[in-house]
Amino acid sequence: MKNPGRIFLATFFTALSILYLTGRYTTFEMHPPIFILLSIVLLVFLGSAMRESQGRGTVEWAMLMLTVLMLMTALMA
Repeated sequence: MKNPGRIFLATFFTALSILYLTGRYTTFEMHPPIFILLSIVLLVFLGSAMRESQGRGTVEWAMLMLTVLMLMTALMA
């Protein structure tokens, strides 16, 4: 395994994103301010991971796009 922590984070947030975007998991089940703060923390984490890999990480790009999409839908609700 290359990095078990990275694999766990990628799997967890991808599953959470899919559940959230399909409507099976809503922000009302998680307090919106907590959800927004966690999304911002994840964006900072992904930004630093992207800098380390010089923008080559496909997993980081996918997680970044899903997180931005979740954050935008949470802010518009």
